[in-house]
Amino acid sequence: MYFIIIGCGGIGKSLATHLTSEGNEVVIIEKDDDRSKILAEALDVIVIHGDGSATDILKDAGVEQADGCAVLTADDNTNLTICQMLKKFNVPKIVARVNEPEKKDLYLSLEINASISIVAAAVSQIKNTLTREKGRSMMSIAGGNAEVIEIKLTNEKLDSLKIKDVGLPFGSLIGVVYRNGEVIIGTEDTQLKVGDVLTVITKTEVIQDVTSILK
Repeated sequence: MYFIIIGCGGIGKSLATHLTSEGNEVVIIEKDDDRSKILAEALDVIVIHGDGSATDILKDAGVEQADGCAVLTADDNTNLTICQMLKKFNVPKIVARVNEPEKKDLYLSLEINASISIVAAAVSQIKNTLTREKGRSMMSIAGGNAEVIEIKLTNEKLDSLKIKDVGLPFGSLIGVVYRNGEVIIGTEDTQLKVGDVLTVITKTEVIQDVTSILK
């Protein structure tokens, strides 16, 4: 597949490395001249020195044939402008970095595939890991307002109960049950067993209640 990374700091460099290691073709657009030279020497990719919000630069990068673009500059206004341009080129997948969490809604209004606030996600995960008594956080989602956690069922009172009878708080659900090497997609009638490893999607504010019930 063919991908373009616009704005290539540490995250972009790591992304490029992962994508190329899987056999994908990657082109990087980087505005900083010194950074462009460093990337060109360090990575086996095409690096274009230029402004990712310029139409001619995007065309030089092959935007019209791109399977996806990652917009990772450190300026939200620049990222928003580039996303609008990429949509005009009908790029199938657009992912953007959100630098200031309060601007998240501006990205959502563009209806791109994903807008990721790295700061908000990191702060949320660190905070939740520090304050949560039990359970392993797998992913912070919805701008840090929800979590995907993995937790082992040890509450013997819940053994053999169906998910609908467990009494989880509103805003949480058991999506996957892993038992003896078998993956079971959770439904309200799925019967639980002590020792099951549960993947739970939950609003951040009820994580403590979820873990106390299951543990």
